[in-house]
Amino acid sequence: MKIKELEQAVDRFGGALGRWPTTLRAEAEALIANDRTAAAIFDVAARLDGALARAMEPMALDAALMGRIVAGLDNGLHHQVAVRPTRRLVAWAGAAMVAFLVTGYAVGLALPTTQDDDTIATVIFGDSAASVDGNTATSDSGSLL
Repeated sequence: MKIKELEQAVDRFGGALGRWPTTLRAEAEALIANDRTAAAIFDVAARLDGALARAMEPMALDAALMGRIVAGLDNGLHHQVAVRPTRRLVAWAGAAMVAFLVTGYAVGLALPTTQDDDTIATVIFGDSAASVDGNTATSDSGSLL
């Protein structure tokens, strides 16, 4: 086994040799015993596996913890945060409003003046018509969608 193969096996089977297939396990143990780089790679994988296992452990939740949480809610420790308008917020809101107004105006100009259901559907979805024999089809790529 080479270092690259060890890295691939560590990525696949993790940092616990007990989860490895027996043939790969023997090769990995020999490489780890003889090569410092391989030992360092395996050590990092084992520490990562341990950290992930600790992160997945359920949190101990008892009545005392629940009582502290509820008491903290009742004693006013959690204050409401008031949002105050700043110059930057007003400027961004104004710019967004102008952008929406210009977009709406442009869309309004693009719509045809005689509007029925077919015309609006043609503008939105395009006009596609198949020929009589059904073998060829033409489609309009000028639709909005």
